[in-house]
Amino acid sequence: MNYEIFLARRYAFSKRRENFITIISVLSSVGLAVGTAALIIVLAVFNGFSSVVTNIYVSFDPHIRISAIADTSNNTAPQPIITNADSLIRVVKNQSEVTAAAMTVHGKAVAVHYTLSKIIELTGISDTDARVVSGISKSIQSGTLKLDSNSIVVGQLLADELALQLGDSIEIYSPAGLERILTEPVVPRMRKLIVQGIFAANNRDYDAMNAYTGPSAARDLFNLPQNAATTLDVRIKDIRDANDERDKLKNLLGSSYNVQSWYDLHTDLYSVMEIERWVAYIILFLIVGVAAFSIFSSLTLTVFEKQRDIGLLRALGAPIIGIRKIYLFQGILVGLIGTLSGCAIGLIVVLLQQKFGFFKLDSTVYIIPALPVELRWQDFLSVGLGSMLLTILCALFPSRRAAKVDPAVALRWE
Repeated sequence: MNYEIFLARRYAFSKRRENFITIISVLSSVGLAVGTAALIIVLAVFNGFSSVVTNIYVSFDPHIRISAIADTSNNTAPQPIITNADSLIRVVKNQSEVTAAAMTVHGKAVAVHYTLSKIIELTGISDTDARVVSGISKSIQSGTLKLDSNSIVVGQLLADELALQLGDSIEIYSPAGLERILTEPVVPRMRKLIVQGIFAANNRDYDAMNAYTGPSAARDLFNLPQNAATTLDVRIKDIRDANDERDKLKNLLGSSYNVQSWYDLHTDLYSVMEIERWVAYIILFLIVGVAAFSIFSSLTLTVFEKQRDIGLLRALGAPIIGIRKIYLFQGILVGLIGTLSGCAIGLIVVLLQQKFGFFKLDSTVYIIPALPVELRWQDFLSVGLGSMLLTILCALFPSRRAAKVDPAVALRWE
């Protein structure tokens, strides 16, 4: 062990009981540990909630959605549709990362049951395709996933609002063609469908607004030609590659189509979550900043207290760089102990929460029983490196000050 590290360790944690500087060093390490642990735990909670939200949305939404681009020069143009859906699906399925692709028909409609009515999001898709590009088959609470020209599957909250049960008939009215109502008599397009299934997506918006029927019934309601679709829903092998695969499909299909990943479909929600994550990171990092400032204070006091020692070392031939290293190593040692302790505490708390769920949530309000947490190695890396970088910066000034001590002045009265 060289003398710089030996002296740094002795100065940081002196064995004398009444050493005020040692107390500050210990408190600095504790502060760093608390701040680092808090950061790791809070980031793990944000990761957990993000994963829960992603699983809820992606269980129904596709990983990638392809739609035709609207004609912005004509405001009265009908909804853009994909007329070559069959050939487009073949092109998309040829991509190595794509596991499934299906044509779908989306649109707003009005559901009427007796005197009750509600505006809904109606999706036309075959039950075979729905099983491979959507998680609706796993969310059926009652009935079956039967989607044909006479069947409909509705969300749990929508069924409650319209007093629907399995086997009930429901009238679906489409706004297709109503833009001509001022110039000619128009009768709304309507179909009677039988409720074959009720699903629960653990998402109030989906359960209260969404309904599924067969593609032929949806095309008839929205007045679309045979084999036409409003979107193509795509599933890929790894959802984390959705943005990369989106870019590939954009280049492949050209500018005639709008290609969106699951993140793009909910960009507002994820942008807010990302802002909250960064705000929490910055606020909690202030704890680390206070602890790092304590390290700066303890090192500065050590320089004043140890001027005689610095003078002796310089008189014995210690170089300026060696003096600087002593105090830099002292700050790094205190910061390293605090950072590693904080990472260990954060890791233990997160693992215990994952296994035992100590922090419970009200099951009548939330869809999860306990606070969700998820560990990511990037968080450990960013928090640890940030803490150590701040510590090193705070140790630089005292180490430079120690190197400027004049040995003649320091030993004048010795």
